[in-house]
Amino acid sequence: MGLLVHIFAAIVALNLVGRAALQTDQPVLDLFPEFNSLKTSYHQTIQTFQSEFQTIQSELATVKSKLQSFSEPRPAFLAVWTADTVALRSGDIIKFNHVVTDIGNDYSSSTGKFKAPKQGTYFFGGTVVSAPPDPLNLSLMKSGTPIMNPYATGTQGDSYTFTAVLQLNAGDTVYVQKPSGAEKAYGRSHSIFSGFMIF
Repeated sequence: MGLLVHIFAAIVALNLVGRAALQTDQPVLDLFPEFNSLKTSYHQTIQTFQSEFQTIQSELATVKSKLQSFSEPRPAFLAVWTADTVALRSGDIIKFNHVVTDIGNDYSSSTGKFKAPKQGTYFFGGTVVSAPPDPLNLSLMKSGTPIMNPYATGTQGDSYTFTAVLQLNAGDTVYVQKPSGAEKAYGRSHSIFSGFMIF
């Protein structure tokens, strides 16, 4: 008997709630706050998923761009100086005239300069031979700024060899220049200049 009373009371309560909702402008869901809480949580979860999805899309685009850049040919060159004994004056740039390799066509034998096609880390190396009895003082230059000033004595066949790893922006130039004074140097395919983009 007691169970029937409870069931009847529950039916009456639901009936009264339903009627109250129909007699007012208040939505039925507003009478049950737990539903609003679930709805808010659902929307927050959807927004979180959307934000994470956008982040993943952005990261995938970055990875795709890097993979594409690795698959493209990287700038590289090797040039040899074939001239005989040359008198160098202050400010002269050595024009390594015989181009053996020039992937990207970024080294100019007419100017002696390598021009970076894009930003990155580059390796450069070379050797220049002095011509007795003169010692030889040259500079490896980056867009007008000396990077290093190796020195070779006037001993027969002495040379200076350089290597450098440089961070370059697109348009930066790298070359070998006589900083001051007047000295002689050997070409004769003994002197070379090379470089390539690491990454």
